Amino acid sequence: MQEIVIMDSANDLPLVRTHFPELSQEQMETLIRWRDRFLEWNQKINLVSRKDTENFEEHHVLHSLAIAKLIRFPARARILDVGTGGGLPGLPLAILFPECKFFLLDSIAKKVTAVRDMAGYLQLKNVEVVHKRAEELESKWDFVLGRAVSELPKFLGWIGKNLRRGGAADLPNGVLYLKGSLYKEELERCGIQPHAVHDLEQLYPREYFKEKYLVHLDARSVSRM
Repeated sequence: MQEIVIMDSANDLPLVRTHFPELSQEQMETLIRWRDRFLEWNQKINLVSRKDTENFEEHHVLHSLAIAKLIRFPARARILDVGTGGGLPGLPLAILFPECKFFLLDSIAKKVTAVRDMAGYLQLKNVEVVHKRAEELESKWDFVLGRAVSELPKFLGWIGKNLRRGGAADLPNGVLYLKGSLYKEELERCGIQPHAVHDLEQLYPREYFKEKYLVHLDARSVSRM
């Protein structure tokens, strides 16, 4: 692994360095460049609440990268980020998984413009930005990501037809959804048992991550809805 050179803390991502010491210097620098470009765009259009930009690393970068801490996507996996907004969680994950193909979907044109600019600025060859509604999609993906886009029953109704069954026994293809504790009652309404639920507070022992989870749903369960 390349030696990590600690940068000026005002320009760094110290929480990411702490929790992801395995990242290369190139990956760290790309994440920092993405963060800066994102915040530039956020001055023009609200990708995230401007009141939240002081906590951008914790609330948005670290939260998105929880997926990378818990899941190792296989090479050449096709991954769809639904309701990507400002590219979360898709863009930081694409930086960490260059061998996978990421499709970042949003129905709002100005957000799509911002995300396309960020992906181009970072020269991310493994990112395609799609301007559509989730219900209009026809292709299939190995994994579909969501970050509190909607209630799970509605979300699964949108994308259930777009999941490709398969994957390994310990990592089946399916949905990876970042959600609060309401996931339990929402899945009960769907009649679905999750393949796995990861408590993010155990991953990141910080106040912000209390009652925040990564829910992994097997594509086979979703397709039976």
